[in-house]
Amino acid sequence: MKKLLLLGLLILFVGCPSTAINSANIYIQRGEYQRAKEQVLIGLKSDPNNYELYCLLAKTEIGLTHWTAASKAFHDAISVDSLSTLKWILKDKNNLSVYWQAFYNAAVALEMEQKYEAALKDLSFCELLNPNKVDIYILRGGIYAIEGKKDLAAQAYVKALALDPENPQAYFLIGKSFFDRKLYDSALVKFDDAIKHFDKKYKGAAKLVFKNLPEIDKLLAQKIMKLWVDKNTEELDQLIKVKLGFDAGLTTQRRNIDRFYKLTQGLSRAYYLGGMSYYNLKNNKNALNYVLKSLDLFPEDPDALFYAGELLIRAEKYEDALGYFEKITELKADDLYAWFYIAVIHSQLKDYRKAIDLLEGKVLVFNPKFIDAMRNLAFCYRETGNTKKALEYLQKIEKLEKEQ
Repeated sequence: MKKLLLLGLLILFVGCPSTAINSANIYIQRGEYQRAKEQVLIGLKSDPNNYELYCLLAKTEIGLTHWTAASKAFHDAISVDSLSTLKWILKDKNNLSVYWQAFYNAAVALEMEQKYEAALKDLSFCELLNPNKVDIYILRGGIYAIEGKKDLAAQAYVKALALDPENPQAYFLIGKSFFDRKLYDSALVKFDDAIKHFDKKYKGAAKLVFKNLPEIDKLLAQKIMKLWVDKNTEELDQLIKVKLGFDAGLTTQRRNIDRFYKLTQGLSRAYYLGGMSYYNLKNNKNALNYVLKSLDLFPEDPDALFYAGELLIRAEKYEDALGYFEKITELKADDLYAWFYIAVIHSQLKDYRKAIDLLEGKVLVFNPKFIDAMRNLAFCYRETGNTKKALEYLQKIEKLEKEQ
Protein backbone atom coordinates (compact mmCIF):
# COMPACT_ATOMS: atom_id res chain seq x y z
CA MET A 1 0.00 0.00 0.00
CA LYS A 2 2.82 2.36 0.89
CA LYS A 3 4.61 1.51 -2.37
CA LEU A 4 1.49 2.34 -4.42
CA LEU A 5 1.03 5.61 -2.56
CA LEU A 6 4.64 6.63 -3.18
CA LEU A 7 4.31 5.74 -6.85
CA GLY A 8 1.17 7.85 -7.06
CA LEU A 9 2.94 10.78 -5.49
CA LEU A 10 5.83 10.37 -7.88
CA ILE A 11 3.55 10.36 -10.89
CA LEU A 12 1.71 13.43 -9.59
CA PHE A 13 5.00 15.22 -8.95
CA VAL A 14 6.39 14.58 -12.42
CA GLY A 15 3.10 15.35 -14.09
CA CYS A 16 2.61 18.70 -12.35
CA PRO A 17 4.39 20.92 -14.95
CA SER A 18 2.24 19.47 -17.76
CA THR A 19 -0.89 20.18 -15.73
CA ALA A 20 0.34 23.68 -14.97
CA ILE A 21 1.08 24.33 -18.66
CA ASN A 22 -2.37 23.11 -19.74
CA SER A 23 -4.14 25.10 -17.04
CA ALA A 24 -2.12 28.24 -17.79
CA ASN A 25 -2.89 27.99 -21.51
CA ILE A 26 -6.60 27.69 -20.78
CA TYR A 27 -6.55 30.77 -18.55
CA ILE A 28 -4.48 32.72 -21.10
CA GLN A 29 -7.03 31.92 -23.81
CA ARG A 30 -9.74 33.28 -21.50
CA GLY A 31 -7.71 36.44 -20.81
CA GLU A 32 -7.43 35.50 -17.11
CA TYR A 33 -3.74 36.34 -16.89
CA GLN A 34 -3.39 36.51 -13.12
CA ARG A 35 -4.86 33.02 -12.69
CA ALA A 36 -2.66 31.78 -15.53
CA LYS A 37 0.37 33.24 -13.76
CA GLU A 38 -0.58 31.45 -10.54
CA GLN A 39 -0.66 28.11 -12.39
CA VAL A 40 2.74 28.79 -13.98
CA LEU A 41 4.30 29.62 -10.62
CA ILE A 42 2.93 26.40 -9.16
CA GLY A 43 4.54 24.51 -12.05
CA LEU A 44 7.89 26.28 -11.58
CA LYS A 45 8.05 25.25 -7.93
CA SER A 46 8.17 21.62 -8.99
CA ASP A 47 10.18 22.12 -12.20
CA PRO A 48 12.29 25.31 -12.07
CA ASN A 49 14.18 24.32 -15.23
CA ASN A 50 11.21 24.14 -17.58
CA TYR A 51 11.76 26.73 -20.31
CA GLU A 52 8.13 26.53 -21.51
CA LEU A 53 6.82 27.53 -18.10
CA TYR A 54 9.02 30.63 -18.19
CA CYS A 55 7.70 31.42 -21.68
CA LEU A 56 4.15 31.14 -20.41
CA LEU A 57 5.08 33.28 -17.42
CA ALA A 58 6.28 35.92 -19.89
CA LYS A 59 2.99 35.64 -21.73
CA THR A 60 1.00 36.22 -18.53
CA GLU A 61 3.16 39.22 -17.59
CA ILE A 62 2.50 40.70 -21.04
CA GLY A 63 -1.21 40.25 -20.46
CA LEU A 64 -0.79 42.09 -17.15
CA THR A 65 1.30 44.79 -18.91
CA HIS A 66 4.31 44.03 -16.71
CA TRP A 67 6.91 44.63 -19.40
CA THR A 68 10.15 44.23 -17.49
CA ALA A 69 8.78 41.16 -15.72
CA ALA A 70 7.84 39.68 -19.10
CA SER A 71 11.33 40.37 -20.40
CA LYS A 72 12.90 38.76 -17.33
CA ALA A 73 10.75 35.65 -17.77
CA PHE A 74 11.87 35.30 -21.38
CA HIS A 75 15.50 35.75 -20.35
CA ASP A 76 15.03 33.10 -17.66
CA ALA A 77 13.65 30.75 -20.33
CA ILE A 78 16.66 31.47 -22.55
CA SER A 79 19.06 30.75 -19.71
CA VAL A 80 17.41 27.33 -19.32
CA ASP A 81 17.25 26.43 -23.04
CA SER A 82 18.00 29.22 -25.50
CA LEU A 83 17.32 27.26 -28.69
CA SER A 84 13.98 25.84 -27.54
CA THR A 85 12.90 29.25 -26.21
CA LEU A 86 13.63 30.98 -29.51
CA LYS A 87 11.79 28.24 -31.39
CA TRP A 88 8.82 28.65 -29.01
CA ILE A 89 8.71 32.42 -29.57
CA LEU A 90 9.14 32.26 -33.36
CA LYS A 91 6.58 29.44 -33.70
CA ASP A 92 3.89 31.64 -32.12
CA LYS A 93 3.54 33.75 -35.27
CA ASN A 94 0.23 35.34 -34.24
CA ASN A 95 1.93 36.93 -31.23
CA LEU A 96 5.32 37.92 -32.65
CA SER A 97 4.34 41.60 -32.77
CA VAL A 98 3.15 41.34 -29.16
CA TYR A 99 6.48 39.85 -28.05
CA TRP A 100 8.32 42.56 -30.00
CA GLN A 101 6.31 45.24 -28.18
CA ALA A 102 6.98 43.59 -24.82
CA PHE A 103 10.74 43.59 -25.37
CA TYR A 104 10.62 47.17 -26.67
CA ASN A 105 8.49 48.47 -23.77
CA ALA A 106 10.82 46.72 -21.35
CA ALA A 107 13.82 48.38 -23.04
CA VAL A 108 12.17 51.80 -22.67
CA ALA A 109 11.45 51.16 -18.99
CA LEU A 110 14.99 49.89 -18.37
CA GLU A 111 16.49 52.89 -20.16
CA MET A 112 14.49 55.18 -17.85
CA GLU A 113 15.87 53.21 -14.88
CA GLN A 114 19.40 53.70 -16.31
CA LYS A 115 19.83 49.95 -16.76
CA TYR A 116 21.39 50.40 -20.16
CA GLU A 117 22.96 46.98 -20.66
CA ALA A 118 19.65 45.23 -19.97
CA ALA A 119 17.81 47.67 -22.26
CA LEU A 120 20.25 47.01 -25.10
CA LYS A 121 19.81 43.26 -24.62
CA ASP A 122 16.04 43.62 -25.03
CA LEU A 123 16.54 45.74 -28.14
CA SER A 124 18.62 42.92 -29.60
CA PHE A 125 15.61 40.63 -29.22
CA CYS A 126 13.42 43.28 -30.84
CA GLU A 127 15.82 43.32 -33.78
CA LEU A 128 15.67 39.53 -33.98
CA LEU A 129 11.86 39.56 -34.10
CA ASN A 130 11.53 42.48 -36.52
CA PRO A 131 14.69 44.25 -37.71
CA ASN A 132 12.72 46.78 -39.77
CA LYS A 133 11.30 48.74 -36.83
CA VAL A 134 12.95 52.17 -36.78
CA ASP A 135 12.16 52.65 -33.07
CA ILE A 136 14.80 50.04 -32.17
CA TYR A 137 17.65 52.06 -33.62
CA ILE A 138 16.45 55.42 -32.30
CA LEU A 139 16.26 54.06 -28.74
CA ARG A 140 19.56 52.19 -29.16
CA GLY A 141 21.23 55.35 -30.42
CA GLY A 142 19.86 57.29 -27.48
CA ILE A 143 21.29 54.78 -25.01
CA TYR A 144 24.69 54.83 -26.70
CA ALA A 145 24.63 58.63 -26.64
CA ILE A 146 23.94 58.62 -22.89
CA GLU A 147 26.83 56.20 -22.40
CA GLY A 148 29.11 58.51 -24.39
CA LYS A 149 29.50 55.99 -27.24
CA LYS A 150 28.93 58.61 -29.91
CA ASP A 151 30.12 56.58 -32.89
CA LEU A 152 27.79 53.70 -32.02
CA ALA A 153 24.96 56.18 -31.49
CA ALA A 154 25.57 57.69 -34.92
CA GLN A 155 25.57 54.21 -36.51
CA ALA A 156 22.20 53.45 -34.91
CA TYR A 157 20.68 56.70 -36.16
CA VAL A 158 22.01 56.13 -39.68
CA LYS A 159 20.34 52.71 -39.61
CA ALA A 160 17.09 54.37 -38.53
CA LEU A 161 17.25 56.78 -41.47
CA ALA A 162 18.02 53.95 -43.89
CA LEU A 163 14.73 52.35 -42.80
CA ASP A 164 12.75 55.61 -42.69
CA PRO A 165 14.34 58.47 -44.67
CA GLU A 166 11.62 60.88 -43.52
CA ASN A 167 11.89 60.19 -39.80
CA PRO A 168 12.38 63.61 -38.13
CA GLN A 169 13.50 62.17 -34.79
CA ALA A 170 16.37 60.29 -36.44
CA TYR A 171 17.57 63.47 -38.18
CA PHE A 172 17.28 65.36 -34.89
CA LEU A 173 19.29 62.79 -32.94
CA ILE A 174 22.01 62.64 -35.58
CA GLY A 175 22.12 66.45 -35.45
CA LYS A 176 22.41 66.31 -31.67
CA SER A 177 25.27 63.82 -31.89
CA PHE A 178 27.11 66.29 -34.16
CA PHE A 179 26.19 69.16 -31.83
CA ASP A 180 27.56 67.32 -28.79
CA ARG A 181 30.85 66.89 -30.65
CA LYS A 182 30.84 70.62 -31.51
CA LEU A 183 30.48 69.91 -35.24
CA TYR A 184 27.97 72.73 -35.61
CA ASP A 185 27.91 73.01 -39.41
CA SER A 186 27.12 69.30 -39.73
CA ALA A 187 24.59 69.56 -36.92
CA LEU A 188 22.75 72.35 -38.72
CA VAL A 189 22.28 70.24 -41.84
CA LYS A 190 20.57 67.51 -39.80
CA PHE A 191 18.55 69.94 -37.68
CA ASP A 192 17.22 71.57 -40.86
CA ASP A 193 16.28 68.12 -42.18
CA ALA A 194 14.56 67.39 -38.87
CA ILE A 195 12.68 70.70 -39.05
CA LYS A 196 11.49 69.95 -42.58
CA HIS A 197 10.11 66.52 -41.67
CA PHE A 198 8.80 67.54 -38.23
CA ASP A 199 7.00 70.49 -39.81
CA LYS A 200 5.25 68.26 -42.33
CA LYS A 201 4.02 65.89 -39.64
CA TYR A 202 3.22 68.79 -37.29
CA LYS A 203 0.93 70.41 -39.86
CA GLY A 204 -0.84 67.12 -40.44
CA ALA A 205 -1.41 66.64 -36.71
CA ALA A 206 -2.52 70.27 -36.31
CA LYS A 207 -5.15 69.84 -39.04
CA LEU A 208 -6.73 67.05 -37.01
CA VAL A 209 -6.71 69.08 -33.80
CA PHE A 210 -8.02 72.26 -35.46
CA LYS A 211 -10.27 70.60 -38.05
CA ASN A 212 -13.35 72.50 -36.80
CA LEU A 213 -11.60 75.88 -37.04
CA PRO A 214 -10.79 77.84 -40.24
CA GLU A 215 -7.05 77.75 -39.48
CA ILE A 216 -4.48 76.75 -36.88
CA ASP A 217 -4.73 79.12 -33.92
CA LYS A 218 -1.18 79.69 -32.64
CA LEU A 219 -2.19 81.05 -29.23
CA LEU A 220 -4.70 78.26 -28.74
CA ALA A 221 -2.03 75.71 -29.69
CA GLN A 222 0.27 77.19 -27.05
CA LYS A 223 -2.52 76.97 -24.49
CA ILE A 224 -3.13 73.31 -25.38
CA MET A 225 0.57 72.55 -24.94
CA LYS A 226 0.68 74.20 -21.52
CA LEU A 227 -2.42 72.37 -20.27
CA TRP A 228 -1.05 69.06 -21.56
CA VAL A 229 2.34 69.58 -19.90
CA ASP A 230 0.67 70.68 -16.65
CA LYS A 231 -1.66 67.63 -16.85
CA ASN A 232 -4.61 69.95 -16.37
CA THR A 233 -7.03 67.50 -17.98
CA GLU A 234 -10.19 69.17 -16.67
CA GLU A 235 -9.46 72.54 -18.28
CA LEU A 236 -8.08 70.89 -21.41
CA ASP A 237 -11.26 68.84 -21.74
CA GLN A 238 -13.36 72.02 -21.62
CA LEU A 239 -11.09 73.75 -24.12
CA ILE A 240 -11.44 70.86 -26.55
CA LYS A 241 -15.22 70.97 -26.21
CA VAL A 242 -15.70 74.74 -26.32
CA LYS A 243 -12.80 76.07 -28.40
CA LEU A 244 -12.07 73.15 -30.72
CA GLY A 245 -15.66 72.01 -31.14
CA PHE A 246 -15.30 68.33 -30.18
CA ASP A 247 -18.31 67.51 -28.01
CA ALA A 248 -16.73 64.38 -26.52
CA GLY A 249 -13.74 66.40 -25.34
CA LEU A 250 -10.50 64.79 -24.31
CA THR A 251 -12.05 61.31 -24.28
CA THR A 252 -11.88 61.02 -28.08
CA GLN A 253 -9.08 63.52 -28.76
CA ARG A 254 -6.41 62.30 -26.32
CA ARG A 255 -4.41 60.44 -28.97
CA ASN A 256 -4.52 63.41 -31.38
CA ILE A 257 -3.47 65.84 -28.64
CA ASP A 258 -0.65 63.55 -27.52
CA ARG A 259 0.70 63.26 -31.08
CA PHE A 260 0.33 67.01 -31.61
CA TYR A 261 2.27 67.63 -28.39
CA LYS A 262 5.12 65.27 -29.31
CA LEU A 263 5.50 66.79 -32.78
CA THR A 264 5.33 70.33 -31.37
CA GLN A 265 8.01 69.45 -28.85
CA GLY A 266 10.18 67.82 -31.51
CA LEU A 267 9.90 70.76 -33.89
CA SER A 268 10.58 73.22 -31.07
CA ARG A 269 13.74 71.39 -29.95
CA ALA A 270 15.01 71.15 -33.53
CA TYR A 271 14.63 74.92 -33.93
CA TYR A 272 16.24 75.53 -30.54
CA LEU A 273 19.33 73.39 -31.15
CA GLY A 274 19.53 74.75 -34.69
CA GLY A 275 19.61 78.19 -33.08
CA MET A 276 22.30 77.09 -30.66
CA SER A 277 24.36 75.78 -33.58
CA TYR A 278 24.19 79.21 -35.20
CA TYR A 279 24.96 80.75 -31.80
CA ASN A 280 28.16 78.74 -31.54
CA LEU A 281 29.03 79.65 -35.13
CA LYS A 282 28.70 83.36 -34.13
CA ASN A 283 25.75 83.88 -36.50
CA ASN A 284 23.58 85.78 -34.05
CA LYS A 285 20.93 86.83 -36.56
CA ASN A 286 20.06 83.28 -37.60
CA ALA A 287 20.45 82.06 -34.04
CA LEU A 288 17.82 84.52 -32.85
CA ASN A 289 15.50 83.64 -35.72
CA TYR A 290 15.58 79.93 -34.85
CA VAL A 291 15.23 80.49 -31.11
CA LEU A 292 12.20 82.72 -31.64
CA LYS A 293 10.60 80.03 -33.84
CA SER A 294 11.17 77.59 -31.00
CA LEU A 295 9.39 79.95 -28.62
CA ASP A 296 6.46 80.28 -31.01
CA LEU A 297 5.80 76.61 -30.29
CA PHE A 298 6.76 76.49 -26.59
CA PRO A 299 6.73 80.04 -25.21
CA GLU A 300 7.71 78.93 -21.70
CA ASP A 301 10.92 77.08 -22.58
CA PRO A 302 13.41 78.67 -20.12
CA ASP A 303 16.47 77.86 -22.24
CA ALA A 304 15.00 79.43 -25.36
CA LEU A 305 13.78 82.43 -23.36
CA PHE A 306 17.26 82.96 -21.94
CA TYR A 307 19.09 82.85 -25.26
CA ALA A 308 16.48 84.98 -26.99
CA GLY A 309 17.08 87.63 -24.33
CA GLU A 310 20.85 87.31 -24.55
CA LEU A 311 20.89 87.55 -28.34
CA LEU A 312 18.68 90.64 -28.21
CA ILE A 313 21.11 92.22 -25.73
CA ARG A 314 23.92 91.50 -28.16
CA ALA A 315 21.86 93.23 -30.83
CA GLU A 316 21.43 96.16 -28.39
CA LYS A 317 17.65 95.70 -28.41
CA TYR A 318 17.46 96.05 -24.66
CA GLU A 319 13.77 96.76 -24.22
CA ASP A 320 12.88 93.77 -26.41
CA ALA A 321 15.21 91.55 -24.39
CA LEU A 322 13.71 92.59 -21.06
CA GLY A 323 10.45 90.68 -21.51
CA TYR A 324 12.18 87.35 -22.08
CA PHE A 325 14.14 87.52 -18.84
CA GLU A 326 11.09 88.76 -16.93
CA LYS A 327 9.19 85.74 -18.24
CA ILE A 328 11.89 83.45 -16.83
CA THR A 329 11.52 85.03 -13.38
CA GLU A 330 7.76 84.46 -13.58
CA LEU A 331 8.45 80.77 -14.17
CA LYS A 332 11.29 80.58 -11.63
CA ALA A 333 11.43 83.41 -9.12
CA ASP A 334 14.99 82.62 -7.94
CA ASP A 335 16.66 82.40 -11.36
CA LEU A 336 19.95 84.17 -10.64
CA TYR A 337 21.04 84.85 -14.22
CA ALA A 338 17.64 86.10 -15.37
CA TRP A 339 17.65 88.72 -12.59
CA PHE A 340 21.27 89.57 -13.42
CA TYR A 341 20.47 90.24 -17.07
CA ILE A 342 17.39 92.28 -16.14
CA ALA A 343 19.69 94.45 -14.04
CA VAL A 344 22.21 94.67 -16.90
CA ILE A 345 19.46 95.81 -19.26
CA HIS A 346 18.39 98.56 -16.85
CA SER A 347 21.99 99.71 -16.56
CA GLN A 348 22.25 99.83 -20.37
CA LEU A 349 19.05 101.89 -20.41
CA LYS A 350 20.76 104.19 -17.86
CA ASP A 351 18.23 103.36 -15.17
CA TYR A 352 21.05 102.88 -12.68
CA ARG A 353 18.93 103.05 -9.56
CA LYS A 354 16.74 100.19 -10.80
CA ALA A 355 19.83 98.17 -11.75
CA ILE A 356 21.36 98.71 -8.30
CA ASP A 357 18.16 97.67 -6.55
CA LEU A 358 18.00 94.44 -8.56
CA LEU A 359 21.67 93.60 -8.18
CA GLU A 360 21.69 94.18 -4.43
CA GLY A 361 18.12 93.12 -3.66
CA LYS A 362 17.99 90.02 -5.86
CA VAL A 363 21.22 88.87 -7.46
CA LEU A 364 23.62 89.20 -4.51
CA VAL A 365 20.96 87.78 -2.19
CA PHE A 366 20.95 84.60 -4.30
CA ASN A 367 24.75 84.59 -4.64
CA PRO A 368 26.71 86.98 -2.37
CA LYS A 369 29.97 86.17 -4.19
CA PHE A 370 28.79 86.86 -7.74
CA ILE A 371 31.70 88.92 -9.07
CA ASP A 372 30.02 90.00 -12.34
CA ALA A 373 27.16 91.47 -10.32
CA MET A 374 29.67 93.43 -8.21
CA ARG A 375 31.39 94.77 -11.33
CA ASN A 376 28.07 96.02 -12.60
CA LEU A 377 27.31 97.58 -9.22
CA ALA A 378 30.66 99.35 -9.26
CA PHE A 379 29.83 100.70 -12.71
CA CYS A 380 26.31 101.81 -11.73
CA TYR A 381 27.48 103.55 -8.54
CA ARG A 382 30.24 105.30 -10.45
CA GLU A 383 27.72 106.51 -13.05
CA THR A 384 25.48 107.90 -10.29
CA GLY A 385 28.46 109.70 -8.73
CA ASN A 386 28.77 107.46 -5.68
CA THR A 387 32.47 106.68 -6.04
CA LYS A 388 32.71 105.47 -2.45
CA LYS A 389 30.28 102.58 -3.04
CA ALA A 390 31.89 101.88 -6.40
CA LEU A 391 35.27 101.53 -4.68
CA GLU A 392 33.79 99.25 -1.99
CA TYR A 393 32.61 96.80 -4.64
CA LEU A 394 35.92 96.93 -6.51
CA GLN A 395 37.70 96.09 -3.26
CA LYS A 396 35.31 93.17 -2.63
CA ILE A 397 36.03 91.88 -6.13
CA GLU A 398 39.77 92.07 -5.53
CA LYS A 399 39.44 90.15 -2.26
CA LEU A 400 37.25 87.44 -3.82
CA GLU A 401 39.60 86.99 -6.78
CA LYS A 402 42.52 86.48 -4.40
CA GLU A 403 40.54 83.80 -2.55
CA GLN A 404 39.81 81.86 -5.72
